[in-house]
Amino acid sequence: MHAIVNEHLKTRLPIGIIAKTLVEHQGERLQCLPEIAGDRHPVLVRTIHEMMRGMTDDHVGDQWNYYTLSNGAFFMAPRTYRTFDLACENGFAHEVSADTAGIIACASAYSHLSMVESSATFRIAYQLLSLYIFQHPDAGIIRAALD
Repeated sequence: MHAIVNEHLKTRLPIGIIAKTLVEHQGERLQCLPEIAGDRHPVLVRTIHEMMRGMTDDHVGDQWNYYTLSNGAFFMAPRTYRTFDLACENGFAHEVSADTAGIIACASAYSHLSMVESSATFRIAYQLLSLYIFQHPDAGIIRAALD
């Protein structure tokens, strides 16, 4: 007997790999958030930082890397090589890289803002980032933190 597992996902996942690009130039960095959130980008940044502070007691720092993804998504992550001990309201607790912590904080912020503001903008941002999460090496950890 042959079992087909997760066959339904094949129609939802993009063909090919979603590429991640570090946004290095200040001018391009200033455009990332308005492109994702329009005039609500200050709210998005504040919410991402609040989500991160709510998940860890570790000092995050003020410098964050900005990443654009080839499918139009965006996330930011603390600019460090150290790890963070995260704990989420759903009982998730794990040590994660800065990159993974940033993805979790951004996805949580997008989800929260999509409900609070009834915003399709943040719902779409969450969906696009979710597609990238499926291919991330820490996909299982990220999904556990978000579920």
